[in-house]
Parts: sequence; C-alpha cells; structure tokens
Amino acid sequence: MSPELKISDENLTTHQINQQIKKALQEQKNRIIIENNDKLDSIAVGNPSGVEFNLKGEFGDFIGALNEGSRIEIEGNTARFLGNNMTSGEIIVEGSVSDGAGYGMYGGHLLIKGDAGDSLAELNKGGVIIVQGDIGSQAGMFMLQGDIIILGNASTETGNWMLGGHIYITGEVESLGKNAAYRNLDEEDKTKISEILNAHHLEFDLDAFKKIDCQSKRPFYGH
Repeated sequence: MSPELKISDENLTTHQINQQIKKALQEQKNRIIIENNDKLDSIAVGNPSGVEFNLKGEFGDFIGALNEGSRIEIEGNTARFLGNNMTSGEIIVEGSVSDGAGYGMYGGHLLIKGDAGDSLAELNKGGVIIVQGDIGSQAGMFMLQGDIIILGNASTETGNWMLGGHIYITGEVESLGKNAAYRNLDEEDKTKISEILNAHHLEFDLDAFKKIDCQSKRPFYGH
C-alpha cells in the first residue's frame, strides 16, 4: 500500500492543509486523503503526476486548479472553477459542481457525475470534460480545442462564440450560442466518444449523440 497522509481536522485553513500536502509530497507520500465540509478553496492545486487525492465532503472554489498530472477524486460537491487551467491528470467528482468548471484547461480529463453550472469549459484549450447530468448556460464559450461530452441536457447559449473543439450531447439543448452549429457525427467522432466513455466505465447510447461545432474559425473578422 502506498504511503499516505490523512487530514480530517475541520479547524485547519486552506494554507495549513496545503502546507501538510507539500510536506507529505517531500516525504514521498503519494496518496492524500482529506475530509472536510468547510467548503475550503484552492485545495490540491498544482500537484504533479503520481499523486492520488481522495477528497471527502463539500469543497469550495479552484479545487484541483493547475493540476499537472495527479488523480483527484471528490466524494461530494465543489463550488466554482474546478480544475481551472489544469494541464494533465484526472479529476472525478461524484457530486455536482458550480460555475466555471474546466476553465482554460490545457489537457487532462474532468469527469462530473452530477450536474454542472454555467460556463462549463470556457476557454478550453485541449481538455476533455464529461458531465453525466445537466449543465447550465454558455458551455464551451470561447473554447479553442478539446472535447465536452454531456450525457444530460444543456441550458441556453451552448457553444457561445466557440472557436474550435467539439461538444457532444445526448440530451436536449435549450439554445445554441453565437457561432455554434449542429454537425453530423462521423466515424472518428463515434470512435473518440466510445473510447473516452468506455475508459471511465460509463454507459451511453452512441446513436443519441448530437455534435456542436463552431460555424467559423474567424467569426470576428466576417469569415
């Protein structure tokens, strides 16, 4: 069994918890268990590959931000900007998340088993975001690359001003945003969706997916 650190003191601040994490990593402890219901912000930020986090409870903003390869499993809900600007690794949320999850992701996988709020994967630059439940408005706004896979429904302005990447959804979409349009799935899309969802052991109906792409790569220049 890998050496681990367990933190369950409800009186600790974000700084104190992150200092304990830093010390544990220096001691080559690569499994961190944190139990907390204080909705603390900025926990498990900027950690490298080979580290596994198990967070239990209710957490605040910027959980797993700047992740550089670690695996973070959250048994609960989080607030805003989950996985903000992460470059690699994996974040799995058993509950729901608030607004801005996956903002500016460069890479890695973000799996949300509940619902997600507004502005999911805004400015996505290459990450893969999967939501099993429903999502709020303006998902994929200004996204440049990467994939968003939604197994539930979407609210308004989905794909608003998206410039690249793909959105795949099985449920209903209340409305599309500017520069977003439905496209036909090809075999490459189907293979990619299957590989991603099978890797996370998720059930899905491949025939139910709709694809949303940008209408133009240069919408602000009249092209």
